[in-house]
Amino acid sequence: MTTQDLTLMQAAIKKMHWHETRQKVLAQNVANADTPGYKPQDVAPLDFKGMLESSTSSLSLGGAMHLATTDPKHLDLNGATGASGRPVGKNQKNPYETSPSGNAVVLEEQLLKMNENYTDHRLTTTIYQKNIDMLKASLRSQ
Repeated sequence: MTTQDLTLMQAAIKKMHWHETRQKVLAQNVANADTPGYKPQDVAPLDFKGMLESSTSSLSLGGAMHLATTDPKHLDLNGATGASGRPVGKNQKNPYETSPSGNAVVLEEQLLKMNENYTDHRLTTTIYQKNIDMLKASLRSQ
């Protein structure tokens, strides 16, 4: 078995690739901040549940495991709370402004997204590295 067979490692690698793609798209938005008529783009969020279900690892959730919502504050797989069945989330307003030239890039928003992307990527790489270190330590102790 290799590290690529572990669901966590597969998920971390896919997440890092997603962050790299998002960084390219956000950088393109910043580069076109003065282009008339340019509309900012973003990458669709990563579907973590789908990633686990499509995992080739024997340890993946793969639809065989069902989560119990034993407390009203628990979330089920559909994002609803155990108590009310209402979706949990915040309504977001349209974050983009449009300049008179038709450009909808707001540099502050793009920079905030880039910082968030950087932080999330760094967290993912740290998790990946810590798991590699843990696997190495377990192999040394045998």
